[in-house]
Amino acid sequence: MRKSLIIASTLALSLGAASAQTATTTAAPAQVTLSDVPAGHWAKDAVDRIVQCGLIQGYPDGTYRGNQNLTRYEAALIFYRALQTGALSNCGLSQEDMTAVANGMQEVSTELAAIASRVTDLEKLTADQQARIDALEAKIEGMGAGAASTDTAAMTARIDALEAAIRNIPAGPQGPAGPAGPAGPVGPQGPAGPAGTSASGTVTTTPSTPATGTVVIGDTAPATSMAQRDLYVGINGGVKGAATGSECRSVDGKNTAVGYCFSGGAVIGKSNVIGPVGVRVAGDYQPGYNAISGDVSATYDISTGSNLTPYVGAGLGLTSSQKRNDTTKNESDVYVNAVLGADYRITDSISAYVEGGGKYYLSNKGYGTGLATADKSGFNLGAKAGVKFFF
Repeated sequence: MRKSLIIASTLALSLGAASAQTATTTAAPAQVTLSDVPAGHWAKDAVDRIVQCGLIQGYPDGTYRGNQNLTRYEAALIFYRALQTGALSNCGLSQEDMTAVANGMQEVSTELAAIASRVTDLEKLTADQQARIDALEAKIEGMGAGAASTDTAAMTARIDALEAAIRNIPAGPQGPAGPAGPAGPVGPQGPAGPAGTSASGTVTTTPSTPATGTVVIGDTAPATSMAQRDLYVGINGGVKGAATGSECRSVDGKNTAVGYCFSGGAVIGKSNVIGPVGVRVAGDYQPGYNAISGDVSATYDISTGSNLTPYVGAGLGLTSSQKRNDTTKNESDVYVNAVLGADYRITDSISAYVEGGGKYYLSNKGYGTGLATADKSGFNLGAKAGVKFFF
């Protein structure tokens, strides 16, 4: 029963709103009609009951305002009315029930007072926390603005110092002179020279000399030599003399003795080893007497500024051929040679060449020397032509 009364009292507090009146009498309340609690409302009976008990009387404008929050003042007025002796007599409660309700209300009021105190403390704590948060936000905003201002000022000062340092950098030393510009246009032809006077009084005209750089129609521009390559190999065919006793056989099918011999050969060398001086190794083969000759020579190129390059050379060589009076054996003869020739560059890597030369044999033991049988030593002349390939 006690628990039911406590629940009923609490329900009454949550459903009603206290009147602004502060009546202190316990007389039966006047009939109250609340305009905002119409018939059929789900809380109509409960509201009418607590009005009948005198716990609430509504607002002066005759409204209940059921959706409005209950203030602590209004709650105090409801408790005051409930605690008044005989205040609940209009509800049809016995004295025992009224005593139980009063005791229950007293307990509830104690709990509510404790809750109110805790709520007050909580509100104060919330206010303190909000104040601290506001102060912290203000401090952060102040710090941010100050830091930004400080950083901007420091950055501006550093930029100014850097610009001043750049302006104060001394000028470097003057660089070297640039290359010469291209040649200017050809100037006009100079005036004719003065007329000369001959001994007989006849006037002769001295032809004028063109100004430097002037191209005169009919002049031949100097030839330009091709890019020179130094290393070469070549092949050739040649002919040399054959004295009495060393004649070769004709190639016309009659096999008659003739005073010349054909040969084929090859050469490898390098020009401009030391300036215009070069070196080469040459070899020849003469099939008539199975003669093989080889020599090493130094050469000297005579530059002409064109594709034609004359040269001279000298060296030492050896010829191996059939032995005189015993063709089953070979003999070797040493010679000193001299050459005179010319290269004509067809392209930068190919040239045609001709040369003539003489070999002075220091001995005459084989037919390959081309000397007369009775000679102990002597000259043999020859000529050859071929092609060289330059690298």
